[in-house]
Amino acid sequence: MDPAEEELGEAAKAIVEILKASPQPLTTRQIGEEMAKRRKRCPDATIVFLNRLRRKGLIQGRRDPDRRGWVWWVD
Repeated sequence: MDPAEEELGEAAKAIVEILKASPQPLTTRQIGEEMAKRRKRCPDATIVFLNRLRRKGLIQGRRDPDRRGWVWWVD
């Protein structure tokens, strides 16, 4: 696990795995639903936690007007 990812714990690891497994970017809601299926919780609100991961460079994200919110992916 990446040191930045390790610092944020199991939630970060789960989110990165979810995004790597997805063939397309996922919305914040879709990530929240996948986390619930795995019985994992973000330490903060999902959008706040995803933005923390984005700022640390673990994931990518941008606002998508067509999907009316943020979408997230990993490179």
